[in-house]
Amino acid sequence: MIRPILVDSEWKLKNFLKKVKNDILSVFPDTESKINRMRLEFFSDTLFGEHTILLKSVEKWEKEDKNWLLKNAPLSKHDVIITSNDLDLLKKFGDVEDLSCPKQWDLKGWIEEINDICEVFGVKMDETEKELILNRTGMKIDLMAMEIEKISVVSKNPSLEEVKMFVPIYSTPAIFDFYRLFFEKDSSALDMLKDLLEDVHPLIPLRGLEKTSILVGQMLSNEKSDYSWDDVKNISKALSVPTPQIADLVGFSLGGKKRKNVLKLWKYEEINLLMEDFQDVEMKIKNGADPIFTTLELTFKWTKGGI
Repeated sequence: MIRPILVDSEWKLKNFLKKVKNDILSVFPDTESKINRMRLEFFSDTLFGEHTILLKSVEKWEKEDKNWLLKNAPLSKHDVIITSNDLDLLKKFGDVEDLSCPKQWDLKGWIEEINDICEVFGVKMDETEKELILNRTGMKIDLMAMEIEKISVVSKNPSLEEVKMFVPIYSTPAIFDFYRLFFEKDSSALDMLKDLLEDVHPLIPLRGLEKTSILVGQMLSNEKSDYSWDDVKNISKALSVPTPQIADLVGFSLGGKKRKNVLKLWKYEEINLLMEDFQDVEMKIKNGADPIFTTLELTFKWTKGGI
């Protein structure tokens, strides 16, 4: 029997293979003389019980090896599992089992993935902690699994502070500079976003902008002309937001860095319109629009003057 598996993470493949009862013999993209190896494994009887042949990442195989596999896999005396992230290639082998990660816009799907990982390691987390892991790992499930496993050694019911302590931020620190430039309505934010999108999915900076918008809206309700360090600390405590982030938004100088007070650049009406734009962009992405283009388009609009 041939089982074509669409998979894009080691974590999901590893958990799938746990359910395979037979011994597994693997052939990798860098395995030498793959045709000779497969010929031996496909057509030889075994003296030591049944086994399953795992052919990994076949999209990376040479054309000659793939052609031989297409012709001979159906003739194998043993079960064959073929893995790839190329759906069209897998369809040539039969009905495809989909183990791929959720679409980037499917936040509910990603939270469910985190739930599954937590269940494997016996860890309980609330929604805030799950979202923190999602944001810090940049929607990379192998990193999520590694970090949740690490947390499980320390605590099976971690607090938010423990999650913050143990899970590093894998996304580039430049993303926080992008948030600042965006809310300063600085046109250079667009170029920085283009660079960021080479490494992170658009929904990551988009979600960060949305959260910052909510924060700016909260702070506009009690805006002052100038902010002292005590003001910054009090706002930080009241809103449960890191002090440097508040200082950055109100233009308080830290480490000699001069910032604009973004509260003077925004009005409630603008924040409300911006939040509507976030919802529109997320809906467009969910309906199949290019996530990079739509995120760049939103940034261009608001860093060129907004409404």
